Amino acid sequence: MKKVISLALSLMLLLGCVSALAETAEKETITMLSAFTITTDKLPEDYSLQLLVNTEMEYSAEITSADSSKPVYTLIMNFSDEWDGVNTLADATEADMQEVKDSFYEVLELDEGDITFEDGKTGEGTPLLIAKGVDGCFASVYAIYMSHEIEVVIFPGETEESISEEDINRAIAFLTNVQFSPIEK
Repeated sequence: MKKVISLALSLMLLLGCVSALAETAEKETITMLSAFTITTDKLPEDYSLQLLVNTEMEYSAEITSADSSKPVYTLIMNFSDEWDGVNTLADATEADMQEVKDSFYEVLELDEGDITFEDGKTGEGTPLLIAKGVDGCFASVYAIYMSHEIEVVIFPGETEESISEEDINRAIAFLTNVQFSPIEK
């Protein structure tokens, strides 16, 4: 009887190790040169990440699906002198937040009122600013981490007319699951 119990316990431990290894294999690590690494769960469904830029000051990647009807996500991380010493959006002033909102209008060349803004949080409680084109032409989930701007920009797929709340929630879930690790200097 003792042999059966010890064999069962050994089998459970072995299966636990295999399961842990399988979970580890499902993670992806991205390194932003001289700043931090991020580790995230495997991308959903049939999405893949294609690196666009990776310098000491900026990182960007496009996250796309093999199905062109699904939304396109662009992950952008860059260091900003303006945010030097700011750890999250919770540390930003009202004037800082207004500048961020104004920059959306400038970059996207939209008129005031064409974008709605709302506050949000990741599942871990990190403050977010969510910007949405009123016509659904884009959405952006924006955060600050260690003086870096981190943004996931979402555009509709080829056959989509607009961004859905599910598309935005997918970006928030991505940012919730990301683990940031500062690079030791």
